[in-house]
Amino acid sequence: MTGEERDFLFDEAVSLSELLYRQSDLLLEMLEDIDNRDLIADKIDAIEDEGDFIFHEFSLRFSSITIEPSERRMAIYQMVRHIEEGIDMLDELAKCVVRLNVTEVTSGFRSSINCIAGAVKKEMHLINVLRAFDYKHKEEYIKAVNEFDAFKVEYFKMYNILVYQLFSEEHDPIDVIRWKTIYDSVKHVFEAFEVSADDCYKFVVFQNKSLVE
Repeated sequence: MTGEERDFLFDEAVSLSELLYRQSDLLLEMLEDIDNRDLIADKIDAIEDEGDFIFHEFSLRFSSITIEPSERRMAIYQMVRHIEEGIDMLDELAKCVVRLNVTEVTSGFRSSINCIAGAVKKEMHLINVLRAFDYKHKEEYIKAVNEFDAFKVEYFKMYNILVYQLFSEEHDPIDVIRWKTIYDSVKHVFEAFEVSADDCYKFVVFQNKSLVE
């Protein structure tokens, strides 16, 4: 893999991360303007279309790039693919808000979206750290991936509390279905983020196996 090809791969990863950021920013906007959730969801969907285009462009070029060993090649492909999957998940979350006719912003919903926004910022930072990765400064990478992963841990704890409250307090059955579905959708986002963090780790491992020795 040439330096130009490596730059291309990371340019695409950064571009997808920036789309994630734009989507998360729109989700934050939705918190303040829930009455226009359908219009905001359409904007998030349009960004998902941009992500599809970028990933297709990446896949076509990637097929002609020689990377050895094959495990490293797969790690790079999966890293970019799972960032794009995160974009799909945020699009589905926005559609879910519209589909389930969410008309109020609960504290649990607000905390969930804020958690996503924080994780997206850390993922962008992680990709930039990975791009400039140097084994001599591996601590910076380890810190970046841990900070990114910490939001998943935080949300999974929050998820358990939110779902417990749904089923242990008096709620309208429709509200229980609505919010359980929303919280599950957010959980799927963080599951995608978790896979993305693992992909970044694998990339470093195959670039310099001594990191884990």
